[in-house]
Amino acid sequence: MSLISRFAAGLTAAFALFAPASAMDVQVVKSPGGIEAWLVEEHGLPIISIDAGFDGGARIDPDGKAGLAYLTAVLMNEGAGEFDSTAFTQKLQDKAISFGGNADSDAFYLSLNTLSANKADAFELMRLAIASPRFDQEAIDRMKAQIFASQKEQAEDPSAIAGQTWAERAFPNHPYGRRTIGTAESVAAITRDDIAGFMTSALGRDQLKVVVVGDITAAELGPLLDTLFASVPEKRALADAPAITMQNLGKTEVVERDIPQSVIVFGAPGIKVSDPEFRAAQVMNYTLGGGGFASRMMKEIRAKRGLTYGVSTGFATERLAEYFYGGMATDNKTAGQAFDLAKAEIQKFRDGGITDEELADAKAYLTGSFALRFDSNAKISNILLSYYLQGFDKDYASKRNAEIEAVTKEQVNAAAKRLLDPAQLYTVIVGKPEGVTPTP
Repeated sequence: MSLISRFAAGLTAAFALFAPASAMDVQVVKSPGGIEAWLVEEHGLPIISIDAGFDGGARIDPDGKAGLAYLTAVLMNEGAGEFDSTAFTQKLQDKAISFGGNADSDAFYLSLNTLSANKADAFELMRLAIASPRFDQEAIDRMKAQIFASQKEQAEDPSAIAGQTWAERAFPNHPYGRRTIGTAESVAAITRDDIAGFMTSALGRDQLKVVVVGDITAAELGPLLDTLFASVPEKRALADAPAITMQNLGKTEVVERDIPQSVIVFGAPGIKVSDPEFRAAQVMNYTLGGGGFASRMMKEIRAKRGLTYGVSTGFATERLAEYFYGGMATDNKTAGQAFDLAKAEIQKFRDGGITDEELADAKAYLTGSFALRFDSNAKISNILLSYYLQGFDKDYASKRNAEIEAVTKEQVNAAAKRLLDPAQLYTVIVGKPEGVTPTP
């Protein structure tokens, strides 16, 4: 066993005393009104965490109103009922309650963390925020100003430019090609009526997933679910976006910027989380570019040649599309060399596959590090919600490591042949790269 295998195995043993991922008892709780939730009872600490997610998110933002889901989400703790933004914030602070919203391309999220002693106040504030959000114009203008500042920063950030250009061209005329925070024009066009309308048209109990972790029983949780989400419409009114496959495969584009380094982003069609080969693809990716200094790309491009501070790869599993991606930054003069090396490593893995030692190392790390993710109620709740929204069953966390351990060398190599092809990469490079020929 190599050093990394021994280290990861040691992590597994060290965390076996509490091993939350494998020992969790996830209950399915159904409210009298039919709302379902996953519950992990943990009465050792007087803390309750609730994470709720509505499938949809930014991908169902109306045309011309990109950023609506995100803006609505960040306004969720900016006043509700009789409490304006200041009063609502004070209520949260007085009871040490954390509550807020967020949105990404695929979901709209609400999150609550509270001490058990303050649960009545916490639940009431969350109920008010969902049923009677104020959406005062002052708060809207303030949140818009923050979004405009973020947009301006991203417009000048080479990494953000590369990522956004890649998304726009990989998924043209599709919500996945838009920024979750929208553009200056689209956010400026959003009105209070749009925000209030989002709550009644984009959210539905038919798209709701809820996870609760902490000091609460199933008997308490059932009625609470109806109380919290009573105001949410039974069904989402807005139509979903269509599924899409990646475009511009095999092309390389350069976005010229007068900067000393080139930022390189590349991608190709990926794999669904429900695919039988997904676990093998995870093992493959760890060895290729997802394992930090243990990965082949880091060894070849950084450690041996010093061409970049970091290079990485991964799999994105959006609800309506999935893709393999990677990226790095390097001096303009070495951009072509670094990119050629990345493609060469992809081809080498496709042709030669994984070694026995690499397989053992990948499994040891991926299983040994898993428990580290579950070190608080809030983290457990958040991670379980991501699994719930992706369609996994309630016991997925306890089965995941066994699935990785069962991956064979042959399965990894088959996944590599299927998913790794440098000729399929769509690449965007921002800077003044030398040794790179853009595709006409």
